[in-house]
Amino acid sequence: MLQQWWLDRMATSSSPLQEKLTLFWHGHFATQNEKVTDMLLMYQQNSLFRHAGAGSFRDLVHQVSLQPAMLLYLDNDPNVVGEPNENFARELMELFSLGVNQYTQFDVAAGARAWTGFNTLDSDRRQYHFYPSRHDNGTKTFMGVSRNFDGPGIIDFILSENPAKKMTAARFIARKLWTFFAYPSPDTALLDAITQAFLDADLDVATLLRTIFLRTGVLFDDREARARAQPGRVGRREHARARNDGRRHEPAVVGWTTWAQQLFEPPNVAGWKNNAYWISTDALWARPTSRANLTWKAHDAGFLSTVPTLSVERRGAGRLRRVRYRPAVGRNPRRPRDWLTKQRADTDAWTDWQ
Repeated sequence: MLQQWWLDRMATSSSPLQEKLTLFWHGHFATQNEKVTDMLLMYQQNSLFRHAGAGSFRDLVHQVSLQPAMLLYLDNDPNVVGEPNENFARELMELFSLGVNQYTQFDVAAGARAWTGFNTLDSDRRQYHFYPSRHDNGTKTFMGVSRNFDGPGIIDFILSENPAKKMTAARFIARKLWTFFAYPSPDTALLDAITQAFLDADLDVATLLRTIFLRTGVLFDDREARARAQPGRVGRREHARARNDGRRHEPAVVGWTTWAQQLFEPPNVAGWKNNAYWISTDALWARPTSRANLTWKAHDAGFLSTVPTLSVERRGAGRLRRVRYRPAVGRNPRRPRDWLTKQRADTDAWTDWQ
């Protein structure tokens, strides 16, 4: 199962930032296997994010746009002259490069015409193919400029030729990456600084990341960063270690991700949202229950084998440390220990955990 493979890789990779960035791009250039219905294409897209995600943003957009997973998901596969499909042309601007209110419907229509003929091979949907006979070779007026645009030319116009749009795109991506790695709503001065560094490097993602990580207090000292809500990261490191005699426990992690962040199945083309999106009654129930499940998978595999006999203090501290629990600002750090004490006092509950 592809989900299981990626979870294993996240948990055991010697390059965790690479996997984290791959996850970011998976949510940014979101495609769903439910519609693509081809795990090989989803894997190829995932591999692209992993190997090109820290390079040129412009190059990444070009490559993603011509991958069959995206062509199929956003309906550019049937986009032909005379019957332009606007789906990909719109999302390329709104979700992938510029953000909302940065284009007009006329731009969408012109972009759709420019992307005609950029399809998959008729005899093999796993292969990209450009059909000249299906491409609209007429003049298109895109963002005030009239010429015979094609699809890749649209990307170059936004991210290279038009300084105002390139700035808008740089700011859009800088804000999204800051939000993903730090916290939402960075102040104007901060956003200006990281955007300028991104622009100065001609949209090099590695430079943007370096600027973010070297910003004082970005991840560890800033109260806003500590207090933000995050996706349910359901104990992936424990999952990687909770194996015994070659057996894998797929339900231990994959099953628990279905309520929140199911890999290769983002909720829609906009990907996963931030912060309050992750706070729900389902989430409050699933997070501790999933961690309990993982703890006992680990116990059965010989890892955390002393769980039943540890004192509440040692048991609670060790488990919370392993799942990287940090009480939110202002919360009582004793509450988890109090809860565990009650669990041990309740024979049925303790048995259920095992």
